[in-house]
Amino acid sequence: MSQQPLSAADAALRERITELSVHIPCGGIRGPIRRATSVSPMLWQSCRHEDTPAKWVGEWADVSRDCDLCVICFRATAGGRSRWAWLACENCRSVNTAVESAWGFRPFALGRHSLMNGIGVRGGTPPEIRERQIAKLVEFTRGDGRLRAWRDQEYCRLASRFDPEADIPLQQWQQEWPPSRVASRDAFARLIGPDFPLARP
Repeated sequence: MSQQPLSAADAALRERITELSVHIPCGGIRGPIRRATSVSPMLWQSCRHEDTPAKWVGEWADVSRDCDLCVICFRATAGGRSRWAWLACENCRSVNTAVESAWGFRPFALGRHSLMNGIGVRGGTPPEIRERQIAKLVEFTRGDGRLRAWRDQEYCRLASRFDPEADIPLQQWQQEWPPSRVASRDAFARLIGPDFPLARP
């Protein structure tokens, strides 16, 4: 983990927060993470509002995060330390796959790495196919504007139940907003709108 000295505010924060919590102003999950190792039994997961966000160093972490709220339902957790982590929970990924079956294409790329979403540039392909693959990869690296707009809408709706400056324990957040297949399907229906397939996935 980063060895930079903590600001007084960050030090006080780490004293105050004793479990993973949703920081309501930004939706980031922050707090202590216990590891099954004697070398570094405790890590801190930061959100972007800290003065010096913790950086985890080592082969065991590509990303300095253990989990985040699902990018679709904002109820379950997803993500992880690997570049090969999913950004959506299992329920939302399953609905995404069901919509793909109905439409013939996947509505959202929910893997952190492009290859998880079937996006890559293959050697030996004809130039016109290669150009399409490159265009898809460039589009993926820019991020999905629909999901950014959805976050502004859906996360804010769920967070409005809490003090706007609070850190809410993740367990309490999920008691208020329980993850479920029904919740994931509802989130997709509102995100996609009237084009959402009527057949239940």
